[in-house]
Amino acid sequence: MADLLSHTGSVLGRTTMVCRDRLQERPTSPKMGDGDPLEWFSSNLNVLCETLRASSLEAPVWGFGPSPDIGFWVNRMLIEVGVHRWDAEHAFGRPLPLVDEVVVAGLDEFPVMWSPHLGDLIPIKVVATDMGRDWNYGHGDPVYTVEASGSDLYLRLMSRPSPAKFPEEWETAVDSLAPPPR
Repeated sequence: MADLLSHTGSVLGRTTMVCRDRLQERPTSPKMGDGDPLEWFSSNLNVLCETLRASSLEAPVWGFGPSPDIGFWVNRMLIEVGVHRWDAEHAFGRPLPLVDEVVVAGLDEFPVMWSPHLGDLIPIKVVATDMGRDWNYGHGDPVYTVEASGSDLYLRLMSRPSPAKFPEEWETAVDSLAPPPR
C-alpha cells in the first residue's frame, strides 16, 4: 500500500508542477521522503486540486498525447486516482466499481492514449450495460461486441481482473501495454 501511495503521490506532485508552473518539458517527479505515505499522498492531492481549480483548462503544458493542456491532466488524474483507488481496494479484497466519471473519462481516452500502442486489432464495440453508452475501438466497423458494466470494461482494458471478456487478441494486446510515462 505504501508503494501505491508513493507512486500516486509522486504522479500528483509532478502534475501539480506541470500545471502550476505551465511547464513545457517533463519535470522530474518528486519522491516521498521518510514521512507517512498517506499524509504525503493526501497533501499532494489537495495541492493538485487547488492548482487545477485555479487553472485554465486550455493552457498548454507538457504532457503525453496529441494535445497536452491542463484539461488533459484533469482527465488523466481523474483516471489515475480512480483506477489506483480500485487497486488499493482490490488489495484488501473489497474493490468497489470505478465511478462513472472515471469510466467515461477512461473509455473516452482509450482510443487516443492506448489504441495506438495495440497494433492492428479487429475493430470492436464495447457496451457499458449499466450506462447505456458504447464506444468503438479499432479501424472499421466493429466485428465483435463486448458487453459488461462500464467499470468492468475499463478495468479489463487496463489489465485489471474483470469478468468482461474481450477477443483473445485484445486480451493479449492490453495485457502487454506499457504504463503511461511516469
